Amino acid sequence: MNKINKKAHNKSRIRRLALIFCYVMLIPAFWEIFRYLAVNIGSIAIAFTDGDLFKSNFTLNNFSQLFTELGARDSVIWQSLGNTLKYFGLGFVKIFLSYLIAYFLYKRLAGYKFFRFLFFLPSVIAPVIAISIFKIMIERYGPLWEIVKTIFGMEYPELLANPATATNVILVYVLLSGFGMQYLILMGAMNRLPEEYFEAAQIDGCSQWKEFWLILSPLVWETLSTLILLQFTTLFIAGGPILYFTEGAYNTYTLSFWIFDQVRGGYYNYPSAVGIFFTVVAIPVVFGMRWLINKINPEVSY
Repeated sequence: MNKINKKAHNKSRIRRLALIFCYVMLIPAFWEIFRYLAVNIGSIAIAFTDGDLFKSNFTLNNFSQLFTELGARDSVIWQSLGNTLKYFGLGFVKIFLSYLIAYFLYKRLAGYKFFRFLFFLPSVIAPVIAISIFKIMIERYGPLWEIVKTIFGMEYPELLANPATATNVILVYVLLSGFGMQYLILMGAMNRLPEEYFEAAQIDGCSQWKEFWLILSPLVWETLSTLILLQFTTLFIAGGPILYFTEGAYNTYTLSFWIFDQVRGGYYNYPSAVGIFFTVVAIPVVFGMRWLINKINPEVSY
């Protein structure tokens, strides 16, 4: 009886300690919830004022200014929106390339382990170091400049100091900076597929293209469609390492970096209005894309 009572006592003690631990952990959880709500509610409220949150009257002047700037093709907001959509489109290009890379690595071509490491290597190099090397390579009188001059007899100006080329140069860097986890995630989805599917397809005379399009793609569509949907969530926040390259100069602003730069300069009202407007526009787009992806989702998956 003593042993039974002792075991019951120990279980009761462990249960009390577990409850105490849970209650203690609720403190930081509630604090994070409060901080999140306070920051976001404050950001929304300040968009409808022209000054301090509790010292200014309600106004729609910030939204009126936004619509005015959207109507001017040479405005900073319009230029930032155009640059943001470029980065957004580049994200889909990288997903497609990641899918192709994952497929060819999945087929275990000669040297696939080396190429798997090579494609992931840029993602583990510190951005400051990678960007510094890239800027040295493309600068005037740099290695690329010397190569172009030697082969083509051309001398190009400073690319990052030219509004016509600065954003495109950053886009090239974003493309060359690696494919991150995307192709590894897709490779993981492919590696768990049974080999019997593809062996049966080869026996039936299935070509590589049909194998890729009609067998592999439906089986990994759930993973691929998730990456596509996540990319749509960056519709108005897509961007690149603009702070490291130009700090927004030479027409390289994106919407997210412009908002960051405004807040860094102590301006809150108008950037908050811009953020709210584009968030409201993005929400139906994302949910509409989610509905469309679910509609075209193949009946087969693995």
